Amino acid sequence: MADDPPPDISQCATYDELVASMSYVHAKSEALTAQMTSLYESQTGPLSFALQRLDILGASLSTPQQTARSLTKMLSDASFVASRISQKVRQLDKEQSRVQQSLDYALKTQELKSCIIGIYDATQVRDWEAVAQHIHRASKLPPELVKGRFAEVMVPTEENPENPAIALQNETESFGALFLKEFEAAAKAKDMEKITRFFKLFPLIGKEKEGLDVYAKFVCTIIAGQSRQLMGSKIEGPLFFGMALSRLFENIATIVDQHTPIVERYYGRGKMQRVIERIQLEADTQGGIIVDTYFDDRNINRRLSDIKSYAFSFLVQSFMPTGMGMNMGMRSMSPAAGTDAGINVQDIDTVLNECAVMIGRWSLYCKFLAIKWWAQEPKSEDEKPIAENKSATALKIPPILPDSKLYVKMNTRVASAFESMATFFFRRSVEKAFQLDEAPNLKRLPPEPSASSPLITSAIDDVMYVLNAVLERTVSTGHAHLIKNVIGNVRRVLESDLVGMIQRKMRDETYPKNVGTSSGNGPPPPPPEDKVNGFLVHLNNLDVATEYIERIIGTVVASCGDGEVVSVFPFGDEHAKVTSALNGLSSSFDSRVKELLHDGIQVIFVQVVKPRLRPLLSEAFKEATYMPHGSGSTDDPEESLSEQQADLVRLRFAYGWDALMHPIRKILTERNYSRLLSVTSEYVSTLLERRVWAMTGRVNELGAIQLERDVAGIISHVSQGKWYFLRERFVRVAQLVMVLGLDEQELEAGGIEWVLTDEERRRAATIRVDEM
Repeated sequence: MADDPPPDISQCATYDELVASMSYVHAKSEALTAQMTSLYESQTGPLSFALQRLDILGASLSTPQQTARSLTKMLSDASFVASRISQKVRQLDKEQSRVQQSLDYALKTQELKSCIIGIYDATQVRDWEAVAQHIHRASKLPPELVKGRFAEVMVPTEENPENPAIALQNETESFGALFLKEFEAAAKAKDMEKITRFFKLFPLIGKEKEGLDVYAKFVCTIIAGQSRQLMGSKIEGPLFFGMALSRLFENIATIVDQHTPIVERYYGRGKMQRVIERIQLEADTQGGIIVDTYFDDRNINRRLSDIKSYAFSFLVQSFMPTGMGMNMGMRSMSPAAGTDAGINVQDIDTVLNECAVMIGRWSLYCKFLAIKWWAQEPKSEDEKPIAENKSATALKIPPILPDSKLYVKMNTRVASAFESMATFFFRRSVEKAFQLDEAPNLKRLPPEPSASSPLITSAIDDVMYVLNAVLERTVSTGHAHLIKNVIGNVRRVLESDLVGMIQRKMRDETYPKNVGTSSGNGPPPPPPEDKVNGFLVHLNNLDVATEYIERIIGTVVASCGDGEVVSVFPFGDEHAKVTSALNGLSSSFDSRVKELLHDGIQVIFVQVVKPRLRPLLSEAFKEATYMPHGSGSTDDPEESLSEQQADLVRLRFAYGWDALMHPIRKILTERNYSRLLSVTSEYVSTLLERRVWAMTGRVNELGAIQLERDVAGIISHVSQGKWYFLRERFVRVAQLVMVLGLDEQELEAGGIEWVLTDEERRRAATIRVDEM
């Protein structure tokens, strides 16, 4: 193509291609030159105009330039003058600072000299407050000044030629010893005015520790004197040692409350902790004396030894095989049954009360000490004071308590003794309750059972009374670890001894076995009435015991407070642990008893109720026909049917049911009777369902109406009154007889929540025979 550019020069292969390429380059160069020339010529005018304007502006800037040069020269001269002035000022400031430092040094030296002279003068007139103030002022001066060469030269006088540093140290030690001597003399004389006077002087002379220690010694002397006076009196009353320990802790609390403001006023916040440490040491001594005397006077070690060796013979023999239990009644009536083999339970109860008071007061004292101790700790600005912080976690054990001898003694020796005695007391009470157990009078029973007076043996009332007393007394100690241990022991006694004893009686003494065999088609002879009644009473024992324990635990838990600092258990999560242990006792016992109640109800049902239900229903439906033909004198078929059969089935069933169940109803508690009814109604429903299925081909349309009426009457009688919920057990049989009265269209219609399957409904429809 003609318009295509020639190949690049580097690619030319012939002379003609090279000439063509060169010609193309020359032509393009000439075109560009012409284009640039045209562009230059078009811009020459504006460029010339712009250059002219720049020349004019340059001429106008010459005047400001000269002015700027003049100002620069003037400012340079001023800057030089200012620099010289500033240098002079800094030099003057430095000299003035040195003069001020020298003046301050001289004034402080003069202050030191004045203090030493003041100490000397005040000593002459025995003005100890002035002496302490002078020493305090001197102690505020810099140590390098007091020990400096200048003070060593300028301060000494003819009356006080000593080195000032040495003089101050000597005076401090001298007056520290003097104040200590005067304080001890005032303490001995119980002169509170002088005690306060010298107590507040110790921090002024730098003797805070000495002042706090001597003050603590003074208050400890008061505590020891009051405790010795109390323990020196005659030991009288069952709570003597509990009151003695209470008085000790009350005295300490009063002293700490009264003296804390004094210590904080003169020594500062947090200094009372040192006094509390010394007080706790005295509490260890005096409290230890009380505890040791308590153990000796009350023969605690001997009692613990007797408790450990007590064999609980009655309980042990009661759990032996049946052959060993033949003489149970004889043992219960023997004189030995009322004795305690050398251990007086009433004495144990009295000692336990005193021990509980001691541990309870100790727990309160620990809480008081914790509040006072942590109140001395420095607080951040956003942290609430301990008195305002109600969280249970606000308190923790003060560091002085775990190492306290009394802490160890109370938490091990006393608490351990309480645990052993409380466990023995409860178990021995359970044993004695069964030794003295009396059955309720079943000869004259009210028509309806009373919920407030259930038919139980006397042992349940006795054991529950003791349980309530033991738990209340244990919780009153406020000792979380001890409470958890005692609750665990009580739970084991309840589940093994109480429940075990009732279980054994139900198994070996009152089990309602059928005697003989049935004659013909009738039911077997019923178990002996006394066996049945005894078994029912033991079922009541289990049910009522569960209810009583729930009430007792609820009351005790409510007495534990709500987990705040003011509650019985202020440390950490103690409140939650104790509450959990109490609720665990109730839930564990309830779980254990529910198993036995289920088994016991099954025994009553199988041995007493079930064998009589089939004959009862057979008697109720005796001669009942469900193939009426409506051939009576009346024109109404249903009226004819009613006249023939009337309400006979329901009346017969009601008579037999009441005869069977009412004697049981008069004895059992409502909850136990409800359990029995639940099982029984389930079985009655099954029997009715079987009977209806067995009527295939023996029910017509009118008979289906009567059958539904009879079944409904039986269901209504079983579930009357408060037992209405039992109707749920009869849903299948109720729907079964309902199907008999429905035609095919009604059967297929919706709106009914069927329990029967489709196959069962189709099969049920074949029971009825439709007459042609």
